[in-house]
Amino acid sequence: MTTNTRHEPPRAIAVFQLQFRKMGRILRPELIGLALILSPTAIMALGLLMHRDAALDYPQELSFLLPAAAFLLPFRLWNRERLFNRGDFLLMPVERRKHILIRVCAGAVWALALAAMVVLLFNLLALTAGSPTIGAAWRWLVPLGSVATAYLLGSALVLALRHPLRWTVGLVLTFALLSAFDLSAPLEPMTRALVHGNLGLQPALTGGASITAWAVALLFWFGLSLIAVALASLRHKEG
Repeated sequence: MTTNTRHEPPRAIAVFQLQFRKMGRILRPELIGLALILSPTAIMALGLLMHRDAALDYPQELSFLLPAAAFLLPFRLWNRERLFNRGDFLLMPVERRKHILIRVCAGAVWALALAAMVVLLFNLLALTAGSPTIGAAWRWLVPLGSVATAYLLGSALVLALRHPLRWTVGLVLTFALLSAFDLSAPLEPMTRALVHGNLGLQPALTGGASITAWAVALLFWFGLSLIAVALASLRHKEG
């Protein structure tokens, strides 16, 4: 006589912990590389502090570099996952779409943690040198907001497209060619609004002129990125 035993699916927190550890292993080369870059930078900066005229301002370039890295992070994290070809996600005892969203959340934690570490390091160096730091208290949240938004937008592309990297490179090259041959004039008003408008990317990523301008732009893009991830994940429903 045989009995059918119904196995309960693992809890979401257990799946999250599993994916978080897995991503840590995937990112090991990048983590080592980041440590090799930041450690000598910190040592050199501390050496410069021995000189009275040392200037160690918080590097404003990070307002672009951090979200750019966060946008590319999902391409790295999902590189070996066969989302559209009956990969491992079909074999796990977790509903596929739920599993994918949990994995996105685990990646977001890595992205935010790494960004916070970089921002804290450079602010501490600037503070120690008596140089300008990132600015007002609310501006400490700007890099984290831009990183979270950029990461989610990158994740939406990875989840929605079979070849997201090809599409991304193709769009960038197309826009570059249009600009090079002066054919992008019809798109300039829309591009200007998307980048520099009240709801543009620039105030969302850099903080804008005030906390209100930043918050409004960030809420718009962060909400848009969440919707994009939710819609992209619908392609991976059980069926």
